[in-house]
Amino acid sequence: MLAKNPIPLRSDLFNGLDEATIEELAATAQFRSFAPDERIIAEGQQGSFVYCVMRGFVRLSKSETAGREADICICEPGGTFGEYLLSGVGSYAYTAWSADGSEVALFELSDLRALADRYPVMHCNVMRITTRHLLGAMDCIAGDRLHTAAQRVANYLISRCPASASQATFRLPYRKRILAGKLGLAPEALSRAFAALVPVGVEVRGKVVLVDSVELLRKAC
Repeated sequence: MLAKNPIPLRSDLFNGLDEATIEELAATAQFRSFAPDERIIAEGQQGSFVYCVMRGFVRLSKSETAGREADICICEPGGTFGEYLLSGVGSYAYTAWSADGSEVALFELSDLRALADRYPVMHCNVMRITTRHLLGAMDCIAGDRLHTAAQRVANYLISRCPASASQATFRLPYRKRILAGKLGLAPEALSRAFAALVPVGVEVRGKVVLVDSVELLRKAC
C-alpha cells in the first residue's frame, strides 16, 4: 500500500532514501484509520511508533496540570509526528488527535532507528524537521505578542488567497474549532476575529470564506 501511495514517501523524514529503502519501508508500515476527535497517542506515553499522515488532518496538543489543553500544530497529509524519537527521546511530548477523521501510516520506532543508522540522512532530516518546528514556535510566540486575534486570522486568510488576486473565495480546510487551535485562539475568539474583519470585506459562510478586497485584508494584517 505504501509503495502505491506516495504521500508518506514525500515526507521530509524520508527525503533522500533510494528505491530499495522505500520498498523496505512499504513492507514494514502499518495503517490505521481514526474517527473525528479520536485520540491517536497520549502525551507522556512511551513512544513505539513514528506516524505519517496519509489522509485528513491530525492536531497535536499539550496539556497543563489542571487539564486544559492547547493545540500546538496541525499535521497535514505527508506530515509526520513522533519523528524526534529517533534522537533517543523515550516518550511522546504531546497528544495527537484525529481532526475530522484521518488515516495514518505507523512505522516501528526500532525499525526506523535501525534504518537511520544505515542511512544517516534520516538523522539530518529529523534535525531539519525539528529546526522547522523550533522556528515555527518562535514565529508563534512573536505572533502572540505582536498581533491581535483579528490580525492573526487576517494573516491566515491572506495566505489562502492567490498572490495576484484582488478578490478570493475559498473553503477552509478544516472545522473552525481546528483552525482556532492552529492560530492559538479559543473558538469564541476566532468568531470575534471573523466579525472584526467584516468591515474590510471578509464574509464567512460555514467553511466558505469570501474576500471582497485582498488589498484591504492585507492592510488589516
